[in-house]
Amino acid sequence: MKVSPRAYEILWDAHAWTGVLSSIVLFALFFLGTFALFAEELAPWQEPSFRGPIAVSDAHALELAQRLVDTEVEAKPAWFGISLPTEEEPWLRIWRLAPGGTVQSSWMDPVSGQPLGERSDLGEFLNAMHFLDPIPGGKYLAGIASVVLLLLIVTGGLIQLGKLVRELVQFRPHQGHRVRWSDAHKVLGVVNAPFLLLFALTGTVLCLSAWLQPAVVATTLEGDARAVESATDWPVPPPRKGEAARAPDLRLALERAQQRFPQATHRWFFIDNLGDANAVVHLPGESSGTINAFEHVWVSLAGEIVRVREKGGATSYSRTMETLYGWHFATWAGLPVKVLYALLALLASFGILAGNLLWLERRRSRGLGSFDRLLEKLTAGGCAGLTFAVAALFLANQLLPAALHERPRYEHALFYVSWLGALGYALVERSAARSARRLLIGASGLLFAVPLIDAARTARIPFASGSPFVLATELGLVFLGLLLAGAARAVSRMEPHGGSPLPLEELANDSTPSPT
Repeated sequence: MKVSPRAYEILWDAHAWTGVLSSIVLFALFFLGTFALFAEELAPWQEPSFRGPIAVSDAHALELAQRLVDTEVEAKPAWFGISLPTEEEPWLRIWRLAPGGTVQSSWMDPVSGQPLGERSDLGEFLNAMHFLDPIPGGKYLAGIASVVLLLLIVTGGLIQLGKLVRELVQFRPHQGHRVRWSDAHKVLGVVNAPFLLLFALTGTVLCLSAWLQPAVVATTLEGDARAVESATDWPVPPPRKGEAARAPDLRLALERAQQRFPQATHRWFFIDNLGDANAVVHLPGESSGTINAFEHVWVSLAGEIVRVREKGGATSYSRTMETLYGWHFATWAGLPVKVLYALLALLASFGILAGNLLWLERRRSRGLGSFDRLLEKLTAGGCAGLTFAVAALFLANQLLPAALHERPRYEHALFYVSWLGALGYALVERSAARSARRLLIGASGLLFAVPLIDAARTARIPFASGSPFVLATELGLVFLGLLLAGAARAVSRMEPHGGSPLPLEELANDSTPSPT
């Protein structure tokens, strides 16, 4: 089955134009998604001073947590949280809701009970940047890009109707650039189509749900904001009663949660209205190997279970949303599946670049216009520059002083400055290929250097830390460095065309109509 020539041309135009206009954002989402998958596993790596194994019993950690809550009760925060030590984070983590509404984190040694001071948030920051969340309006931009990705998948599939099997195995690396990038784009698109569709759907819903919620409340829910609580099956915290009260008994609350969900692991205590008679302890319980991984229990100050939320919640909406979240972040999977997700995300990133290069090679035969030359530079600075910015972030994580006040802000700032600086360099550099190659080489070199710097700082042999999380991070950085070095080599082998027409045999090998 094939579409008509006119429909084919329309589909090609829609696919090509939406692809190049959204390419930088989509590349960022997929490339940063490789790090978002391992946000928890990066925790031991990102703070060498906290990396030593801290072996304490759950009973001792819980006793320390109780003392912290007893001390905090005088301040009467609206919301306060504590997590017990885990294999990835072998310390106590504390959350406080600041008066301005922001959540502040701190950490404590569960053996000595001493505060651990400033700490990097490298993994959490990259996870947030996967959604562009730290950028104003970025999460909505990510959602719109996910919608565009749906359009690209549909139009790409229709363009390849009747040719999917052939395109899946057709790759001609020894042909000219145009044929090479065309084959790469189509092969990667066909192979990666199920993965792309999954992330387009889940990314659209997860990023745009908050944006669309006011409209849903005003229309479908007839202005009843409390109906959202029922639809999401997520309770609104009770109001403060205004009567001073003691701190909740964390051990009793934990016992209640474990009795209700004995198979789940309970490590978190989130307390609403601490110091008030209406205080409630929220205990999420996590189960491995399932899409809907969390079960929730809310326990009153008197030790009574006031609310329970089963896996996925009790409504169709909550089950759908949590299932999408589970698929998007592979919460159901172990390390091998996460690695597979990461490799597919890198393939998606390369497929996006191949699409841009195909566009440019097709346009080059007629002479690149101002938009095409801008696209060349934006692709170099936005995509290769992002890899450099991530590498610079890992370097900053190593070199910034551990006691630097508000250290994460400096790491974030260096990431943004590196990305913007790379983009500026690509815009002023005459050759986009040269700027891309240099940025990729720089990123590769930094990624190779980071494990060596870490080994020198911690006085150990490289790749011999004794921690599986640190070793996995080091191997991942080296693997990514090799990929970027290979990409730089591929860019360096691209021959300049100088605007001359492509050979006739190359034109004959690519039957895709021009997008102009």
